[in-house]
Amino acid sequence: MVNFEAELRSPSALRQFLLLLNIKQLADENRHRSADITGLYEEAQKFGLDWRAFDSDLEELLDKDWIFYEKASGRTNDVTITQQGVDAADDFRSFITDPRKRNIAARDAVLQWLYDEHLHGQSSPNIARFTISKYGKFYGDDFTETEISQATRFLRERQFIRGKAAMGGAVIRPEITALGIQKIEDQDMPPAVAASERAPVIHITNSGSMNLTTGGSNVSQSITLTSNQVDDVRKVAAALREMLPILGIPAERQAEVVEVATELEQETNAPAPAPSRLKSLLARMMEVLALGTAENAVEALNGLAEKALESL
Repeated sequence: MVNFEAELRSPSALRQFLLLLNIKQLADENRHRSADITGLYEEAQKFGLDWRAFDSDLEELLDKDWIFYEKASGRTNDVTITQQGVDAADDFRSFITDPRKRNIAARDAVLQWLYDEHLHGQSSPNIARFTISKYGKFYGDDFTETEISQATRFLRERQFIRGKAAMGGAVIRPEITALGIQKIEDQDMPPAVAASERAPVIHITNSGSMNLTTGGSNVSQSITLTSNQVDDVRKVAAALREMLPILGIPAERQAEVVEVATELEQETNAPAPAPSRLKSLLARMMEVLALGTAENAVEALNGLAEKALESL
């Protein structure tokens, strides 16, 4: 059995286990051991992973005898998952779906996220922003709404955070307390949180019916966005461009704002906009907005982004 907490301290190891899980899911869909990974190359590049890094991850899986393929001068199109690979993928899936580990990690992640928000002057952010932050995943697998709700309620009971909870749901706008700050500053960062801190996981999805990032029982169906959902994101991109001169963002970071707006526009104009891609871009936008000095303008734009996020 792999010691995943130790193994996944390496960002590349996390990518490789997620890739292995993706390959197994594709093979399971085909009802045999082979998988066509052409689409994974395209999606990986779309989310910022260079194809050469993708090739390197494949070679690592090959060296471990988890997959087999004939090396060629170009990109690899088909791979076969071995029995050792199947076993490793199943062990990893069991690890990332373990309820006890996930619930403990969710509490740690929410508190660390709130601490970071506190350092950036955000005293009571909307909990919806946690889900698309780098802390919103357990080794690449999204925390569920139930896990987040339970985590915020537990933290409030322990007086690490304060805030009002929705009926049966999460604390909507949690605020970290002095006790919560002390807890974060007095302890070493837990392994699951540290993995997210070092390397936010890139979502990799294919063009078929499955989201292949997590695999197994937590696999989610592909989502077709409504025109209203897409329009909400378009409004954010348009407002971002229009308000850029008054946001007070440092000149050296303004090009990044334009880049985010452009990528949001491109994704919303795609034949089938990817929700995970839009969430990632909105999260990146909100991180840059934290640098703005015009509080009213920044808050208004954050409000538009939060509305769009909640609808995705």
